[in-house]
Amino acid sequence: MENYARYENISPEAYDKKDIMTYLVRLPSDKKIFPLISKIENKKILDVGVGTGYYTKILMQKNFVAGVDQNPHLCNLAIKLYKGDAADLTRLVQSEKFDIVFSTWMTEYLSPEQLEKFFAESKRVLNNNGRLITTVISAYGWGFVYITLARVLKGISKYGYRTKQVIEKLKEAGFTDIRIITLNARLFLPWAYLVIAK
Repeated sequence: MENYARYENISPEAYDKKDIMTYLVRLPSDKKIFPLISKIENKKILDVGVGTGYYTKILMQKNFVAGVDQNPHLCNLAIKLYKGDAADLTRLVQSEKFDIVFSTWMTEYLSPEQLEKFFAESKRVLNNNGRLITTVISAYGWGFVYITLARVLKGISKYGYRTKQVIEKLKEAGFTDIRIITLNARLFLPWAYLVIAK
């Protein structure tokens, strides 16, 4: 995918400095995401879009974590890493099953068709009672501004999704218990949300 190819030969240090927009998106969300993932214990987790491992380090403290990324060289953590994309999890992990598929700030790179495949693939690699935990950029408010800036200033194709679209795609993939948690930025304008689905 063109969104990932631009980071193919970038070091983790250069990536951290280059992707400032990711930090602008991530910082307000930490208040909700960190408390959630710090409570997860004794689970087998597949971290999709692990990047440099910002949240992965927290998950590793109490859980077994494997990772998937287009550019696994960005992550220098001692975890099992698969090189590939979110729409091909079944082939990558083969018969392995996980308690949680976890992903943050990856879905904004996925077209509607790719997002649909990611949800379907997540369902396939989860145990019967497994959960998908992922963030999604909103098509409204600051989310729309963020996507527009990424496309205009950085030439990156990013996508925003309404909660209704995401819920429909999750149901099509077989998820039934779906929770949406809004991640509010300043001025309480919607920009992103957290999805927890079983």
